[in-house]
Amino acid sequence: MEARAARLFAAHGYAALAATPAMASEAFDRIALENQTLVAEHETDGAVGFAICGAIGPFLHLKELSVAPEHGKRGLGTALLSAVVGESVSRGLDGVSLSAFRAVPFNAPFYARHGFVEQPLISAPEALRERFFSEIPPGIAAESRVLMLRRNRPG
Repeated sequence: MEARAARLFAAHGYAALAATPAMASEAFDRIALENQTLVAEHETDGAVGFAICGAIGPFLHLKELSVAPEHGKRGLGTALLSAVVGESVSRGLDGVSLSAFRAVPFNAPFYARHGFVEQPLISAPEALRERFFSEIPPGIAAESRVLMLRRNRPG
């Protein structure tokens, strides 16, 4: 599912990213077990989407959200994102953080529609800045990415 979803980036100028093979299932399983993983299941197709998140300071950081393309545009990404936001609220955290591609429609613009705003790196907590830079794929300019926050309460 992850590799099929990544292919969508090719249409937005990231052909190399789209061609990157999915991580080995053992590596994915390890990351999923080390973090909180939410799964969207279809009644006959099984798992068709997931969100992986983990706490970074006072934020629940969305490390990855992916929906199988054949199940896209049905609200599954929104439902998974809402579940992550709900988890951050139930944990009493300040909000949800993530990094995304600035100009890819199903990245930063999608999150902006759901209350996320750009967090300037200069004023971001150090742990979030470090995570932001660690999430930049090889060969991708940092300026094409954005750190975003959705706070659970004003501040």
